[in-house]
Amino acid sequence: MVNRNKSVNKQRQRYQSIVATALLTSSLFQFIAPVLAEGTAAGQSISNTATATYEDPNDPGTTINTASNTVVVTVAEVAGITLNSSGVTDSNGGTVAVGDLLIYTYTLTNVGNDATQFRVPNLAKTTGPGTVSGTLPGATTPNNLQYSTDGGANWQNITGAEAIIPSIAPGGSVLVRVPVTVQAGAQANDIITVTLGETPGDAQNQLRSPDGGDVYTVDNADGTPGEVNGVPINGTREASSTQQIKVATTVKTFSLAAVLKTRSGYNNAGTTTITDDKLTYDLSLRVESNDPTGQGITPAALTGTTITVDGNPGKYILVSDAIPAGTDLAVAPTAPPGWEVVYSTDAVSTSDANTATWTRTAPPLASVTRVGFINNPATVTSVAPGTTVNGFSIQLAVESTATSPITVANIAQLFGQTPGTDAPVYDESGDQSPSNYFSDGNPATMDFPGTDTNGDGIPDILPTASVDDGYIDTPLAPETGVDTGNNNTGDGSTGGEANTFTVQAPVASAVLNGPQNKPDATGPSGLTNDDFTNKSSLVPANALPGSKLDPSAVAFTNTISNSGTDAGTITLAPTQPTNKLDLPNGTQVTITYASSSAVYTYDQATGTFAPTSGTPITIPSVAPGATVNYGVEVNLPANTALSTDTIADYAGDKEFGFPVPITASINAGGTTSTNTTIDRVYTGFLKLVKVSRVLPGTGPAVGAGQENFESTPTFNGIDPDSAVADVPRNPAPGNIIEYQIRYKNISDAEAGTGNVILNANKVVITEDGTKLPNNWARDNDSNTQIDTSNVVGSAQDSGASTIQFFSGDPANSSGIDQTGTTVTTDVTKYVNTATGQVAPGVQRTFTFQRKVN
Repeated sequence: MVNRNKSVNKQRQRYQSIVATALLTSSLFQFIAPVLAEGTAAGQSISNTATATYEDPNDPGTTINTASNTVVVTVAEVAGITLNSSGVTDSNGGTVAVGDLLIYTYTLTNVGNDATQFRVPNLAKTTGPGTVSGTLPGATTPNNLQYSTDGGANWQNITGAEAIIPSIAPGGSVLVRVPVTVQAGAQANDIITVTLGETPGDAQNQLRSPDGGDVYTVDNADGTPGEVNGVPINGTREASSTQQIKVATTVKTFSLAAVLKTRSGYNNAGTTTITDDKLTYDLSLRVESNDPTGQGITPAALTGTTITVDGNPGKYILVSDAIPAGTDLAVAPTAPPGWEVVYSTDAVSTSDANTATWTRTAPPLASVTRVGFINNPATVTSVAPGTTVNGFSIQLAVESTATSPITVANIAQLFGQTPGTDAPVYDESGDQSPSNYFSDGNPATMDFPGTDTNGDGIPDILPTASVDDGYIDTPLAPETGVDTGNNNTGDGSTGGEANTFTVQAPVASAVLNGPQNKPDATGPSGLTNDDFTNKSSLVPANALPGSKLDPSAVAFTNTISNSGTDAGTITLAPTQPTNKLDLPNGTQVTITYASSSAVYTYDQATGTFAPTSGTPITIPSVAPGATVNYGVEVNLPANTALSTDTIADYAGDKEFGFPVPITASINAGGTTSTNTTIDRVYTGFLKLVKVSRVLPGTGPAVGAGQENFESTPTFNGIDPDSAVADVPRNPAPGNIIEYQIRYKNISDAEAGTGNVILNANKVVITEDGTKLPNNWARDNDSNTQIDTSNVVGSAQDSGASTIQFFSGDPANSSGIDQTGTTVTTDVTKYVNTATGQVAPGVQRTFTFQRKVN
């Protein structure tokens, strides 16, 4: 603590020095304090010069320019560390059995802004019938951990008490693996848990609280290449991670990685020709930390596969995008930190992306057939589970020979490997399924049959018919299928789905109607006729599933634009939803513009809106290119259901919100054109589903099906998984009840561009075992001890969050992650505050365990 205070004081002195310098050099410049953020490199200078224009009142109209002195601030060094579980493998193959050597792999990442070393102890903590013992592949001595700084190609033994891993650049990572031998007496379903590091609840990037077994940052000595002199402003950081496997189960470790692609921009250059139009696409790489396939896979990190770059084969992770027909690469792309841009001019008809020849030197852009991004192995050796890499961007230009209309269709591809097994990883954009692993909607079927040669349910070779070339041969009807929403929600196709967009010259009569300031927004179809604005009404406290509401009215602001070449009159009116049953009977819609308003009432039986008062809204003489805002108010009737009452996975085409399409019509040049936007009201949009399962713990074996979350019986109309039979829970003393709260934002995700979506912010989940109907932290049988006790370290969120613990009855005493048999010595309430926002379509989980006393 003394050293850390010195560090803070030294940083404060530096900061005061900067402030003093700024004030001395310019009394007119208002100083802005430097932001010390982990994302900016330590030692990075940030320069700021103010400019201004003004006039002499004696010479009005003459502009005078001036500039301030330049102020330079230097970003402080910030340490950062994360430790992620990266899979378990059984070196003996088959199911986990007595005597097997299990290899637990972890990914250690520098998330600070300066190079750092890592300290890794030659020990890990285990529970269950397994000990840290056995000889790892390549090791000459037993019972030692290993680490790899090159993505698993080579491993270094930790032969002493610890290893100080040499300097790792910001964003760089290290693999660590732990040998565990299954001990005699292990029984089926026994859980072998291994923890590397020592932080409460496997917290990440925490200020170190010294304990034996810590994994933490070690600052480089001043003068080390790449090191910024001084100590990190936030001190020494530590992290830990826990993963587990059951005895008698087959270990399946595989990298579940997805490449995602969205069209983020379109610029027509303000002209009527299309040959100067440009399209921008954003790509990202996501490595899953959970298994969405249902195949019992332990997600692993993603490492590189063999790619030829500048004439030399090497191990790289490759994100590739073939240049689509009718376009050229407009500008040389830029890569995110730790990644490099590469180019290929090989004909797509004779090579695939993973076998193509790549170069870091940009050729003439018109000759580029594929553009790619590869990791710089000196910085990024692997991508850990639970990590998303953003910042890949590509801009295309329509070719000078193109004629209107032209459909641009393209798809991105990802190539890599699973560490340890070298199983190939291959994915295509357009959907959410990672590693092209399962056919959309059918997790039991691989997208590419024949890739699993040993029958373990994990691909071990690339598709026998080779990978796709990544080039769309038929843009009007892509052979890959289409991601119609421009949001990676395509389905029904083997592999990925193409992103499509039609570039077309403007016409005389045309109108755009969309969310506020976004009249050209596109919706799930990829067109401008189903873009949307999502909002939620208020939901009162304790509105349980099945509740009915009389929601208050919700207000919207929309924007229309005359996108044609002639002036015209625009008329606004509500129109029938695609499914007329999606909007409650009696819904009232009010459209306002200037001092006029028109009120309509919805008749669900006919799917029509009847005028109630006012006259239809018309806006005369709207000039070409002009935009106009108007208001909409939606008042749902009494007895309206909660939007969260239908299970998303089994709802088919059911709307969760209540959509009100507003159609704009324009008459210009003797022709009428229309365009629709949707104002959608939700009655709540964060759905909570609680499930449970029973684990053996120190008690007897559990009943059939009770170990499965999905067999949780239906309660209050919530069915966790209708495909699995309900099984009552009957835990015995010593058994562990694991509760899981699945919280999901059921609102529509950004399916297109420019839509207004609903993010769930400041999510706080409270689990109070003393507040009825909860009673899991009470002494219900009056035997002087509470019925269940907290399992220390079990409370975890699948995302970043802060978990608080309380004791007592009522549970108002702030406490720690403890276990006991009374309300004062145990945890009786958990409060989980999610970090950041939960985006539409995203489900996270909060899990905790209670041992039956």
